[in-house]
Amino acid sequence: MSLPINEKELAAVGISMAAGCKPCTDYHVQKALTSGATDDEIRQAIIDAACVRESALKIMKAHGLIHLGDVIGETDCGCEETNRIKELVSVGAAYAVNCTTNLEKHIEAAKKLDITEIELKEVVKLAEFIKGKAASHVEKITAPGNNNAASHEQQKEATSTGCC
Repeated sequence: MSLPINEKELAAVGISMAAGCKPCTDYHVQKALTSGATDDEIRQAIIDAACVRESALKIMKAHGLIHLGDVIGETDCGCEETNRIKELVSVGAAYAVNCTTNLEKHIEAAKKLDITEIELKEVVKLAEFIKGKAASHVEKITAPGNNNAASHEQQKEATSTGCC
């Protein structure tokens, strides 16, 4: 069984946020709204994705500094309360930021909520696609002859395409 469109779009909002892709975020927020997601649901997806992204940064900071003998305290995002949408968003966001620690944690939590392997694979596939789109937007900015800055036309084109 595949994900309902509103759940898929809420996951896509979180993935887009975690991947740092403004055009993707713009696109998927609008798609989430048209699929019936509420402002509060979209807001929560953004907050959950930001939590995963911030946690990933703390995890990597601690991992890097441990090589110098530094020990950093708590690196977990501290999200004890969970639900289906939160775990779908968190799995996608963890994939988007390449955080294996959070990915494993949220896959385990998702399975406890009876989120199926098929649904998890759908979120991961979506995250892979959005990561690719985010990378293509960055590549446009750094393309030879672009003077390392996106032109107004390129920025406008990036946000007006039919997909993120």
